[in-house]
Amino acid sequence: MTVWTLQQAVRANPVLADVAERAWASRRLLQRVQAHLPPMLRPQVTAGPLEAQTWCLLAANPSVAAKVRQLAPVLLAAARATGADVQTLQVRVMGRETREGRGSAPR
Repeated sequence: MTVWTLQQAVRANPVLADVAERAWASRRLLQRVQAHLPPMLRPQVTAGPLEAQTWCLLAANPSVAAKVRQLAPVLLAAARATGADVQTLQVRVMGRETREGRGSAPR
């Protein structure tokens, strides 16, 4: 019986490898455009799914989500300036369980 690490298992499965790659690309893209977020807001925003030309950001609460939505044109322009082919930015509010690390889906 072969025991694999999680990283080996993800690499061995094409579907999981694709999901992991998109998650990594989303986190990297957020790092690149974070300078366009107000400093106090940065820890309140997390990279979400990146699919096709749609990028999702997860906000800690509704007021953070509202501000991120206001900044959507700036964030999209900054993302495109890095070479990302992103046309739409979705902003979702994380549920309490997600913020506390329990893994619930965003609202």
